[in-house]
Parts: sequence; structure tokens; C-alpha cells
Amino acid sequence: MRNFKDTLSLLFALSLCLLSLSTFGQSEKSPLSLNGWVLDGHSKEVVPNVHVINKRTLKGTVSNADGYFEIKLELGDSIIFSNIAYKYFYFIYTNDSLQLNDVIVAMEEQNYLLEEVSVFSYELSTNKPKEMKLRKPNIPSNDEIDDPEIIQAGMDNPAEYLYNLFGSKPRQLRKLAQLKAEDAYREKLEESNNRQAVMRMTGLSKDELEAFMFYCKYVPVSMHQLNDYEFLLSVQACFRRYMKDRELESFLNQFD
Repeated sequence: MRNFKDTLSLLFALSLCLLSLSTFGQSEKSPLSLNGWVLDGHSKEVVPNVHVINKRTLKGTVSNADGYFEIKLELGDSIIFSNIAYKYFYFIYTNDSLQLNDVIVAMEEQNYLLEEVSVFSYELSTNKPKEMKLRKPNIPSNDEIDDPEIIQAGMDNPAEYLYNLFGSKPRQLRKLAQLKAEDAYREKLEESNNRQAVMRMTGLSKDELEAFMFYCKYVPVSMHQLNDYEFLLSVQACFRRYMKDRELESFLNQFD
């Protein structure tokens, strides 16, 4: 019975020792708080936006507009103060640390030597200045105004067909298109040396040229969109048809 009591007392004593050691260890490792202000080491002005980081836990904070900061730490921790305009500052918490409250951290300015950068203009051959020609406003003339196109009536609408055939407005539009075609050939012949070129190409006299021009007025081309070369090709094609019709007419006149 006595041995049992001695064993129980020994176990109780060991439990008290372990509990006291655990409490002491927790008190030794209990987190503390480091707080204070970050100042410029030269001007003694507060430095805001300084990153304060615990190297062990990688947790940190940033000094406010007044340069004040506060961060948790334990014995043996290293606190790093970082700002792009200053050198790194290290605070190591050891047994010799006098205080953790209202600490003044003086930061030393950091100067950077930048490499030389050459700045030059990017030149392109297409960016050369060019003279801008001032032209008259592009005001459409009467010849450039398109007339309404006459749509041929189909067999399914005989009334429309009769109207286009005998109506006054369709007849006027057809007459206008005929006159414009004739005027277009006249104007094109008057441009540059077209008249002389046509006379040399066809061998026609001035009077015969007028008759030939009257014959070619029905060619379905837009004269104002042709250049001189295209115009002469059109005249050449029309001249071949004109000569064939003249030969046929001369042949038929023999039997009159």
C-alpha cells in the first residue's frame, strides 16, 4: 500500500514539473509586438509605405502615412525594412534588445546607377513629308448625275410594258439617254487629240467623221469613265461595224 502511495506521489510531482516546463516554454515563445516609426536617416522625416517583413514567417505590414508600423515577432526573428528609395534595414530580436516599443528605424537613402539608353527617332521612308496638292472641291457636274434606269417590263405585266412603250415619261428618258450618248461622243472627240487620232485611224474626212460619230452614239458604254486608249479601242470596234454596214448598204443599193 505504501509503495502505491509513493508511486502516485512521484507521478503527481512529474506532472507538475512537465506542466511548469510547458508553461515556461510557452512564455518564452509567446509572440511579442515590435512597433515604432520609420524615419529618413538624413532629413529625419517620416517615411511612409515602407514594407516591414518577418523573415521567418514571411508575414509583414506597411508603414502608414505617419511612418508608424507594428508587427508580431519572437525571439531570434529578423525583421526586414524595405523601400525602393532606401537601403535594406535589418532588425534582429536577441536577448540584448533593449526595447520593442516606440522603436526609431533610420533608413539610409539608396542611389541607383542606371545604364545609358540611346534615344533616337524611328525613321521610315514612307514618312517623308510630301507636298499636298490643293484641288477644287469635287462638286458633281450635270454629266455625272445618273438618270433613273428604265427597267424593262416582263411578260407577266403587260400594262407596264405598254406604259414604257407609249408613255410620255419613258419616251423622254429614252430620248435623253440617246442625246447624252451622242453628246458624250462629241465631248470625247474634242478632248486632247482624239479627233485627229480617230481621223488617222479610220481615214475618214471631217464630214464622214460626223456621220460615223452619229452611227456610234448608240454604243452602250459610259464615255465619261473611259481614258483615251479605251475610247480609241471603242471607236475602232465601232468603225469595223460601221464599215460592214456601209458595204452591205452599197451592195443593196446596186439592186435599186
